Amino acid sequence: MANLIRSILANSRGHVSRFVLPLSQQSPSPKPYPRQNFPEEPNEYTHGGYHPVSLGDTFNSKRYSILRKLGYGERSTVWLARDLKCQRYVALKILKADSYGGPQPISECEILAKIREVSRGSSHEGPKYISPLLDQFSHRGPNGDHVCLVFDVLGFHLGLQTGFYNNEPLPGKAAKEIIKQILTGLDFLHRECGVIHTNLKPQNILLELENPSDTISKYLESVPPRTTEGPNGAIVPLQEAIYTPPVCQMKSLRVRIIDFGVSSWPEKHLSHMTQPLQLRAPEVTIDAPCDTGVDIWSLGCLVMQFVQSIAPFSGEASKSGAYTAEDVQLAGFLETFGPFPPSLLKQGRRTSQYFDEQGKLLRNPLDVGTGDEKIVNNIDFLQPADMPDDEVYPYIEFLQDMLDIDPLKRKSAAELLQHEWLS
Repeated sequence: MANLIRSILANSRGHVSRFVLPLSQQSPSPKPYPRQNFPEEPNEYTHGGYHPVSLGDTFNSKRYSILRKLGYGERSTVWLARDLKCQRYVALKILKADSYGGPQPISECEILAKIREVSRGSSHEGPKYISPLLDQFSHRGPNGDHVCLVFDVLGFHLGLQTGFYNNEPLPGKAAKEIIKQILTGLDFLHRECGVIHTNLKPQNILLELENPSDTISKYLESVPPRTTEGPNGAIVPLQEAIYTPPVCQMKSLRVRIIDFGVSSWPEKHLSHMTQPLQLRAPEVTIDAPCDTGVDIWSLGCLVMQFVQSIAPFSGEASKSGAYTAEDVQLAGFLETFGPFPPSLLKQGRRTSQYFDEQGKLLRNPLDVGTGDEKIVNNIDFLQPADMPDDEVYPYIEFLQDMLDIDPLKRKSAAELLQHEWLS
């Protein structure tokens, strides 16, 4: 296995394999519809969908006043608001009306409540690295009843941070500290809360603001709201992000894991296809039973992004439709790790969509056979940039412990925190 990881690492410099892409060379995510200058699909502002929000609107008996738009997702929009009762800035997340009681109900409120309950009586360090729920209420609007969740305001997500470094690796010391903090948060979620995040990605790992009240006030004073013109001349707010300095310049570096919208309990999963493709664990693609190992796999991929600035398992569908992005990714797994464990293939509810009875791919865009030859083993090893020689092998082992195609062989967050490379 160490040779396999060496081969992947080699692709961070010079030769780039068919499925390992430097972040700077990746294609942008495809848009499922024309944006028309809207941050969300206009058709989603219908019954059961998003709640229409304007700057200056108030919520929860006029306690929260909307100041700016911070973001959006498939199930919610997020707003910078002023808590007029406590005189502080907060992030207000407004879920779609059909998030509860709709065709795909979520467990976000229950999971956040569990995290808050466990945090109160725990001595674990993990809660420091998870964004806590501050308040919750319901708001009735023209599209239905919306669950509203209140959180601390945070800074840039880690995807934006890489922009400071021209999509090159994060500074080594900062990257290692970020990885430790994420693992500590995951250990708390997995062991004490019984929660699987399932959507660990750079956009869901945010940096704490230093002196948040002053930072936000100065931002509001110096940066005018971003807006566009909507239907009938309406002013539509566009998303913004509170400026956060590069991690190497921060006096107190701390990340927070956010967004439990598709998180699940080990015994109850919202959906079999939750993770972004390039961070998706093999068992998720074939719809085999999943547990906390899916978060460990995602983190392993993120470690390679932070330390080497590469996405190890990207895939794009063919324009002709001959094969899917999942076909490319699965071929990449075979080329890197060798065959899937037969026991894992037997458990996959979607295995027959990708594999024949001998474990060979039905559609083989990389022409890798069964993976027995592990052809990338022949690529010369080249250590990650800026990593001291004595750290290279421990780093390879660290990746090996996370990126194992067999979920039963992946190390837990608690075990990874004890790894030599993080010491």
